Amino acid sequence: MTLNLHLLRIYVAVLDHGSFTRAAEALTMSQSAVSRAVQELERQLGTVLLERRPRGVAPTEAGVILGEHARRIFAHERLAIESLNELRGLQRGRLAIGASSTIGTYLLPPLLGAYHRQYPGIELFLNIGNTQQVMEHLLEYRIEVAYVEGPVTPDERLQITLWRDDELVVIAAPDHPLARRAHLTEADIIGAPFVLREPGSGTREVMEQALAERGITVQPVMELGSTEAVKHAVSAGLGLSIVSKVAIQMEIIAGRLTILRIPSLMIQRRLSRVRLIERPQSQALTAWLKGKG
Repeated sequence: MTLNLHLLRIYVAVLDHGSFTRAAEALTMSQSAVSRAVQELERQLGTVLLERRPRGVAPTEAGVILGEHARRIFAHERLAIESLNELRGLQRGRLAIGASSTIGTYLLPPLLGAYHRQYPGIELFLNIGNTQQVMEHLLEYRIEVAYVEGPVTPDERLQITLWRDDELVVIAAPDHPLARRAHLTEADIIGAPFVLREPGSGTREVMEQALAERGITVQPVMELGSTEAVKHAVSAGLGLSIVSKVAIQMEIIAGRLTILRIPSLMIQRRLSRVRLIERPQSQALTAWLKGKG
């Protein structure tokens, strides 16, 4: 049995887009041609890969396994092409990075700017999501390196490296009653309304762990999908929150937010860089890591 890479590429497009219609649009093919290609691949392999549903498709167990291997195959294909391009001194190539939101929004842009000035021919892709999403993209071979805020579960496939330490702080609107008090303790925020990041967020996971360790319970009033949204909600007086100190520098200067300083509530977290051990390192990534990425 041999794999037809053309059919396999079409199958992966259907997986990525969740339907024949959207895959056909992405591939500039007709829907019927995409459907026939997947059917032919299923015939060649002698197994059903996709369950057809009223609203799109879902992979069978065999389909999931094939998809995982297919993404590895195409990742190595891209790497081969990029490595040949990079022989010309990093004049061409591609670097795909994934980062959880605080890192991707506030810490990586200056590094990406410096890298682009040094290697303008390298295409840069930055995929920002929560920690859970970024790790999924790494394991699916969609990115070469991941930068995450939350704890990473040890896995023999992963190389996990300490990248930086980060401080989390309690924030409030400047007119919040607690903002006027010079001395605060943990007891002052017990039961307070809190604006939270969504489940899967590294910031939320670290925050909940820190509060739980100190026996502090708060009142969740809203869940939001980004640090920017959380900052706006807190500034509008919807509640307190805990965010990275690096994420609020402009708001502090502008007077839109204030830090509630609680000496006994010092929260430090580890920011990690994660790579797949089995994935060869491209020259573009090697240059990035040398620049402290």
